[in-house]
Amino acid sequence: MNILKNKILISSSILVLIFGLMSVAGVSQEEVELKFWHHEAPSHRVKAFEEVINEFNEAHPNITVEQQVVSWGDAFEKTISAIKSGTTPDFQFDIPDLNLVAYQADGIIPVDEVVQDIDERYSYYENNLGVYRHHGHFWGVPIWTMDMILLYRPSMLKEYVGTTRPPSTWEETLEYAEKLTVDKDGDGEIDVHGIGLTASKTLLAQEQIWSVMTTYGAQIYDEQGNVNFNTRETVKALETYKKLWQYSPSSATGWSWGETEMNFAGGKIAMMPYFGGLQRRFYKSDNLDLRATRLPTPPEGQRSTILYPNGIMIFKSAKERGVLDEVKEFIKFVMQPEINSIITIGQEPGSFLPVTEATAESDYYWDSEYYYAYPSVNETAVEEVQYGKLYGFTHGEVVNEGIGAVSGANAIAEVAQQLIIEDKSPEEAAEWGQERIEELSE
Repeated sequence: MNILKNKILISSSILVLIFGLMSVAGVSQEEVELKFWHHEAPSHRVKAFEEVINEFNEAHPNITVEQQVVSWGDAFEKTISAIKSGTTPDFQFDIPDLNLVAYQADGIIPVDEVVQDIDERYSYYENNLGVYRHHGHFWGVPIWTMDMILLYRPSMLKEYVGTTRPPSTWEETLEYAEKLTVDKDGDGEIDVHGIGLTASKTLLAQEQIWSVMTTYGAQIYDEQGNVNFNTRETVKALETYKKLWQYSPSSATGWSWGETEMNFAGGKIAMMPYFGGLQRRFYKSDNLDLRATRLPTPPEGQRSTILYPNGIMIFKSAKERGVLDEVKEFIKFVMQPEINSIITIGQEPGSFLPVTEATAESDYYWDSEYYYAYPSVNETAVEEVQYGKLYGFTHGEVVNEGIGAVSGANAIAEVAQQLIIEDKSPEEAAEWGQERIEELSE
C-alpha cells in the first residue's frame, strides 16, 4: 500500500471516529431494539445488510438492529397497511414512489437534519436529493442510487463493426445495431441482435424508454407540475426508440429482467441500456467480454440517464417509541464510506451506486474484484450518477404527487407498447401518453 493510500485510510479513520463520537452523543445508553424493512430478497443482498448490522451492533452494543425482508411486490400494500394499523417498523428502505405513498398515508416524518448532516460530511450529488424533497422538507434520506449505462460485448463490436469503440450518439448506435444484427449461419434466422430493448408493461421497459427520453431533454411535468409529455423532445426520443427497435428481438415485447439478462449473457444481444449489475452474471461464469459506456446523446440533447435514488424513510412510530436518535445514528453510520461501500458495490456491484462524493472517491469502494474485472462498467456507472434524472422528478423537488400513480401504472412503459405493439407513430404515442399521464395525475 503506498504512502498516499495510507494517509487516506488514516484520515478516513479519524473522521469516522470523530463522526461517531459526535453522533453518539444524543443516543441513549439503555438497551434499544430497532426493526427495519428492506426489499432486497436475494441472499447475497441480505448478507450485505447483515454485515452492516453486525458492524453497527459491534460499535453500539446497547442497540440491537433487526432486518426484515418485504418483497417489492408487497412493499406498497404492506406499507400502507402497516401505517393504517399502527404496526410499522422504525424505518424502511424505499424509493421515491414508495416514499410519496407513505407521505400521503401520513406515516413518515421529515428528515431534514439527517440529510443536512450527511451532506455536510460526505457531499450528496445534488440531483439525487430532489426526489425526496417536497412540501418544504426532505422525507427520505438517499442511501444509494442506480443508473443505466450502455452495456456492450466488445468481441461482437470488433467482429461485426470493425472496432471496439462504442457508439456515442443515437444515430451512431443505430448504425452499429444494424451491423450487429446478424444471421450467423445463413438459415434466415437472426442469431445476434444489435440492441436489447423491451416493450413490455414492466418497470424495465419504463426505465429503458426513459433512458432514451431524458437524453433528449423530455419531461413528464413542467416546473409548475403540469403534464408536459407531448413535446418535440418526447417525439424525437420515441422516434429513436422505434428505429432502434427493429434491431431488437421481436419477442422482447414480453420480456422483463430475466429474459433480457439471459439473452445478453448468452451472446444473442450485442448492446443494451441496462444496469451495471449484470456484471455479476458475467463474473460468475468467468466471462470478461463486457464493457460499458455512457448512454449516447442526440446532437441537441444532454448527457443523461435514468437515475433511481434509493433512500430510507423514518416512520412516525420511531418517534413515538422514543428511538428516533438511535434510528438517525444507524442511518448516519450507514453513510460512512467504508460502510456505505458494503451496501453499494459490496451488495450489487454496478447497480447500487454511491450517492455521495465521499463514497465515490473512497478506496473502500474501489477495492473490489468486480471493479478489477470490469473497470469500464463500474467507472461509467459511477460517473453518470451526477447526470441522471428520474421521470417525474426533474425539477429539484416533487412538483406533482401524481407521479406515484404514473409510475405505479408503468404508464411510460404503456407508451412503449403503444409505439411498438400498437404500431402508433411517435406523434400518436406522445399524444396518447399525454392523455394517460393527465388521467393518472388528477
